[in-house]
Formats: sequence, C-alpha cells, structure tokens
Amino acid sequence: MTAVLAFALRFALAIVLAVAAVAKARRFDAFVRTVDTILPSRRTATTAAAAVVAVEAALAILLATGAWVNAVCLAALKLFLVFAGVSFWATRRGLHVQCNCFGQSERELGKDSLVTSLLLAGATVAYWALARKTDESLTLGELPLAVVLGAAVALAGRWLFAAGGLVRIVQQRRALERDLAEAIGDASR
Repeated sequence: MTAVLAFALRFALAIVLAVAAVAKARRFDAFVRTVDTILPSRRTATTAAAAVVAVEAALAILLATGAWVNAVCLAALKLFLVFAGVSFWATRRGLHVQCNCFGQSERELGKDSLVTSLLLAGATVAYWALARKTDESLTLGELPLAVVLGAAVALAGRWLFAAGGLVRIVQQRRALERDLAEAIGDASR
C-alpha cells in the first residue's frame, strides 16, 4: 500500500506541475507581468518567467518518470518554498499582484497562494518520505488504483480551494433571494 500512496502523490505532484507549466506558457505575457511586479526589470522578468515554466515542466516530467527521486524532490520542495516565500512577501508588503500560478486568473498572490505552496511542499515531503520506504514497484493491478488516487488527490486539492468561493456564491445568492422576497413583499403591501 505504501507504494500505491507514493505513486499517487508522485503522480498528483506531476499533474500539478504540468498544469502550472502549460497554463503559464499559454498565458506567458500575464505570468511575465506577475514576475515583473516582483523583480526589478522587464528583461529579468521574462527570463525568470521562462525559467519557472521550464523548471515546472522538467520537474513534472521527472516526477512522472520517477527519475532521480532525491534530487527531484529536493528541487520541487525548493520551488514550492520559493513560491511560498514570494506569496508571504507579497502579503506582508500589501501588494495586489495577480498570481497567474496556473495561467491568467483573478487570484492574487497572498494567503491562498501561500497555503497552496505550503501544501504542495508538504505533499512533496510526504512523497519523498514514502519513496524512501518503498521501491515504488507496483503490480499491474495496483497501477490503475495509484493513477486514480493521484488524479483524485490533485482534483481534491483544487476543489478544496474552490470550495471557499462556492460557499461565498451560495451565501450571496441566498442574501439576494431574501432581499428579493422582502422587496416583493413590500411592493405587494
């Protein structure tokens, strides 16, 4: 079972990094603007943004293949901790910077991106620890379970972050319905 959990975490991390790299590459100008807000020069920002996309893509591929586990885990951990540091820095300085962590979005660098980065760092450490305890060889029957679990972990994390927004939408809708019912009641009197 340890091998299944290790593979699931490895697969989930690979998915997250691949999605992030592809989304940033598709909306590269938006990501460069984010990096430009953090770094001093546009030229440096473009190079740094390209480097981030390349590192995320490389780590996704290396995680997916299971190559160089220790080095890849260390690099992924450092990447996620740098993202956490940048998010913390933006929060402390009161900056309103579009995150563009997964392509163009309305989400700003701050508390949410800090939590996301720390959770990804934690998942990396958990995978690293599990990988050290197992040889990660899966039987053919365990492979589908591990793939499904990895995808489920990645999706569950995304849904967890979306849940807060959904709760706010439901609360706003209920408030609007209540206000509308009161307005109709007042108009009928």
